[in-house]
Amino acid sequence: MKQFFYLATIFLTLFTISSYTYASADYQLFEMQGKQGMKDKDGNVLIPAQYDELGWSRGVLEVINNTVGYKVNDKWGIITLDNEIVKQPEFTQLFPGNKTLLIAAKDGKVSHRDFLGVITLDGKPLIPFKYTSIELKDLRAIVGIKPGKNYLYGVVDLAGREILPIEYKEVKALGHLRYAVKNQEGKPAIFSDKGRQVIGFELDSISCFDHNVAIIYDNHLRGLIDIHGQIVEPLGKKDFKIDADGVKKLSFNEWALLDHKNQQSDTYYYDKIRPYDSSRLQVWANGRSWLIDNEKHVLTSEKYTALTAPVQGHFGFEVNNMWGVMKNDGELLIPARFDSLFFHEDMIYVREKLAGVYKWSLYDNYGVKKSAHHYDQIRERTTYYFPVSRQGHWGFINRSGEEVIHCVYDAVSPFVEGMSVVKFHGEKGVIDKFGEWVVLPQKADLTIINDEFYLAKDKQLTILKSFKEGTVYFTENYIEIKDNYLLEHLADGRLWKIDFEGRIFGAVGTDRYQEVREPSEGFYAVKIDDKYGFIDAQNRLRIANRYDEVGPFQEDLAAFKLLGKWGFLDKRERIIIQPQFTYSSVFKKGLAIVSTSAGAGLINKEGDEVCAFDYDEIQRLENERYLAKKNNKYGLISETGRVLINARYDALNDLNNGFAIVQRSGKYGLITIHGVDVIPTMYDELFYDEASGKYLGMKKSEWEKVNLP
Repeated sequence: MKQFFYLATIFLTLFTISSYTYASADYQLFEMQGKQGMKDKDGNVLIPAQYDELGWSRGVLEVINNTVGYKVNDKWGIITLDNEIVKQPEFTQLFPGNKTLLIAAKDGKVSHRDFLGVITLDGKPLIPFKYTSIELKDLRAIVGIKPGKNYLYGVVDLAGREILPIEYKEVKALGHLRYAVKNQEGKPAIFSDKGRQVIGFELDSISCFDHNVAIIYDNHLRGLIDIHGQIVEPLGKKDFKIDADGVKKLSFNEWALLDHKNQQSDTYYYDKIRPYDSSRLQVWANGRSWLIDNEKHVLTSEKYTALTAPVQGHFGFEVNNMWGVMKNDGELLIPARFDSLFFHEDMIYVREKLAGVYKWSLYDNYGVKKSAHHYDQIRERTTYYFPVSRQGHWGFINRSGEEVIHCVYDAVSPFVEGMSVVKFHGEKGVIDKFGEWVVLPQKADLTIINDEFYLAKDKQLTILKSFKEGTVYFTENYIEIKDNYLLEHLADGRLWKIDFEGRIFGAVGTDRYQEVREPSEGFYAVKIDDKYGFIDAQNRLRIANRYDEVGPFQEDLAAFKLLGKWGFLDKRERIIIQPQFTYSSVFKKGLAIVSTSAGAGLINKEGDEVCAFDYDEIQRLENERYLAKKNNKYGLISETGRVLINARYDALNDLNNGFAIVQRSGKYGLITIHGVDVIPTMYDELFYDEASGKYLGMKKSEWEKVNLP
């Protein structure tokens, strides 16, 4: 009895959980003994629980005109909310096509596939059951069939009469009784609901109609047509915007080609334009990029989404997310079939997906594939060979694609002095360019220094070894490799300078360095006993370690810091400029940038002030002039310290041609390096082409209202 009560409790619990499934605001489905029924929102039973399923074969529960679908023995029929059978279950699918019609399906007599048709709410057939897809739009239906591998689409009326033949790649309703129809080449046309062609198969795509107009797309260009197929705005715009406020258009940015006298020689309309080389320009528009010549003739396809910079007379191009290679004259070299591509020196590296796995190959500049295998990885060539990986192992190929050192190593390093460190069965050794062992595999970590020496680190022990004579020096301290010596970092934080003969050099006797810096004019800055000085290449102390900090020697002077101030001394440790500055740079062309509490300025080698010390910051440019910043504005100082341009611009770029591009209030212009205006500050962007000596000034386009007829 207890067992029966327990089972009954489980049954009631399960019944309670599955009885009431929320379906909509007005109706609820409920189950009883595996059958479904329907209640209204107040819980009154409308349809008793005696059907396998209520609703539709697709979509959510929706009552249409007091009717709903019901399923019995895997077939669908139509029933009212009063539980009256409208149509016996005979359909394999049944779902709403719109608010008044249903789409139903029946088994095919031969193929046993579902074939769709259209019926009324009382089950009367309208469109015969012979389609694989149906989409109802107004008083028409977009229908599809699948005679082979591909679908074909057309349009029929609600009596099943053909309006557009079922032969198109795609049909889409645009609204206002218009249809976008794509042919098998993927080009769309517009047809009316009567089957009349409004616009031919000459575009890339068409938007839906809104405000009685639709946007037409042809590559990077946009235009506007009305529902009669009349051109409202010709192809040539960047974009259109259709919303509750009406219709607006956006042109491409306007680019003016200017000289240094502000004489305009040409105008271009693109998102962006840049010189590609001496005779071509690269342009960008709506996600596409191509090349034009100086006469605006198109040189490459306007369907490319990206171009690489020219390398060795070639450039890469991207189309449909795949990369290919063209010659410099635009001739196709390698078709676009690679997902990645890059150039290095005179070789082309490409990656493609083969059998679901990405593999790399190597091509030469003639488009000839050189690698005999497809590799997991190919690295850039070092000295002789290209490191390659195949089936988890590394080796090397030459520029002919021959695997000169077979892929048998766990890892390889670039060649140094004709040798490479390789990992083989978990141990490291050194091979030459013929694959012969120079150092046999061992547990130590190996680093090649040059053609005579290498380091072997085994646990805590680091050993300097000669390839010919064996061990030269060893230590448990960290070793840093320099050009012609080693730095050993000792446990107390100091340094020993060691030559490749294993000899240790200290500052005085056996003293140890705390720091040794790169050489400058033959002198090495060193730190000894927390103070800085200089030694020469023979490790002799030439300037005593008595300074808080030092800079490198340049033009025979080095900056030094003493008691918080910077000055300058020469190589004989004579103080040339007394310490008085809070900051100092090195001397270059006889001038140094220094700072005091008043600000930054310039001094000469005698310590004389050559420009006022009232700038927030001064930066030396490559042409030896100086960019000066004051109150977040920029100016220019000459190489002699004379003020050329007062600090009054938000940005300043000295072009090193006698002119500077300046920015003020978000606009760009051109001035001479003496501050004379040449091109007014009216452009949203200004670019200088050094090769032609011309300037490209851009005015950003703005949205404009379209006055519809």
